[in-house]
Amino acid sequence: MHLSHRFRLRYSTRIALWGFLFALPAVLYLTIFNLYPMVNALYLSMTQYDLISAPQWIGLGNFQQILASSRFHASLQITFIYVFGTVVPVWFLSFGIAMLLNQTRIFPGAWRTLLFIPTILPLLSVTLVWKLMFNLRGPVNGLLSPFGVEPIAWLTDARYANLALIITSWWHASSYYMILFLAGLQAVPTVYQEAAALDGATAWQRLRHVILPLMRPTIVLVVVLSIINGFRTFALHYVMTGGGPGTTTEIVPLLIYKTAFAFLRMGEASAMSVVYFLLILIFSLIQLRVLQGESHE
Repeated sequence: MHLSHRFRLRYSTRIALWGFLFALPAVLYLTIFNLYPMVNALYLSMTQYDLISAPQWIGLGNFQQILASSRFHASLQITFIYVFGTVVPVWFLSFGIAMLLNQTRIFPGAWRTLLFIPTILPLLSVTLVWKLMFNLRGPVNGLLSPFGVEPIAWLTDARYANLALIITSWWHASSYYMILFLAGLQAVPTVYQEAAALDGATAWQRLRHVILPLMRPTIVLVVVLSIINGFRTFALHYVMTGGGPGTTTEIVPLLIYKTAFAFLRMGEASAMSVVYFLLILIFSLIQLRVLQGESHE
């Protein structure tokens, strides 16, 4: 019995060791490229650092400065407007496209591939193409001119710049969330829908009382992912408007970038990133709590 126990102990130790060795590359990657930058950003947020001289400890001075900054507050407001102006229409667009694809019987694979292309295209290329489309002499104004609409300076007019960015996001993001919704729709057993149809339920009633409740996990996933990805947007604004005209499209990630690398105030930029991270974290937790609470009702 003693030898058998020692053998099992050695065997379990070897299994644990091999498991640790297999997990080690991923642990090292996460530590070097995720954990260390986060800890370092937290340290730099409490220093005065210009990327040239050594950081000087100032405690919570950067946080006091940005919380009193009108530019940071304005940037937060612009970010929230952009995120909600993007994600809410994208939910309905992507779900509607997924519903159509789920019912398509003619070349369904070809349609899915075609509609998924915007997601796999490089974001920089997509952004440059849409920047040309919103040019004063671009195709967007060309489509509006037959209706008597004068050419609009989409990216240089403060009244329209945010709208142009939101429209671009609709096109790029809908295809990704469409695939998630489509997977959720195909996971709904058809027997439930057939039973509801036999009981006389209309298409709207089947959608509301059968499909949507069974798709709740997918809906929660899409809502959380889309809002987090919306808050993480950077390349779109950087390439299309650079935060302009003026600061009318200057979202928080772009403000953090400018503060760090244009104004050489890395400590202040790190403090902004910490505050922004905490806001997103709190918002995501509230989201999950609300959505999961509804799912248990």
